Amino acid sequence: MKKQKIELSEPTELDHWHLAHTESERFLAEFEHTLICLAQAFDRHNLMGLVTTIGDSSFNGQDNVILHIIGTLDRPKSLSDISRFMNRDDLANIQYSVRKLLKTGLIEKANDKSARGTNYRVSAEGRVVVDAFVKLRQELIVEPMKEMEQFKESVKVATKVMGLFVGMYDQSARVMTTRG
Repeated sequence: MKKQKIELSEPTELDHWHLAHTESERFLAEFEHTLICLAQAFDRHNLMGLVTTIGDSSFNGQDNVILHIIGTLDRPKSLSDISRFMNRDDLANIQYSVRKLLKTGLIEKANDKSARGTNYRVSAEGRVVVDAFVKLRQELIVEPMKEMEQFKESVKVATKVMGLFVGMYDQSARVMTTRG
């Protein structure tokens, strides 16, 4: 049997990234890398926002996000509401954050007339923390962005694109659960 000589082409930039073999795949891989970095930066932003406003480093970014979700629209939220809002299914981690927020008095149990489970609302002390964070966010994120031309339109487009990716990644995860 004759051995066939395989000629390898000169490696390109695309050959070095296992997720990207074509230009389109490279754009997607770069988007995903940026998404990873954005998620981590957003988590640090939320962590430091909570630590700065209350001076307690035992919290994490997720705790701040959950505090603000509970305060959204000034209506009590259930654990199911919180998990749906965050598009998460790890209820135990959400419960852990809720217990921390309860223990420190930033949230409290709300009277639930339907008796269909426990709902939570931001306490008076928590409202002070939420307002302080909103003020910091306004100063450090919102105000500098006002100076950027076309920012509002860019954020609208980015939000729509990210929403499409949420759907694709969720569908992909559902499909993968059925494959061995």
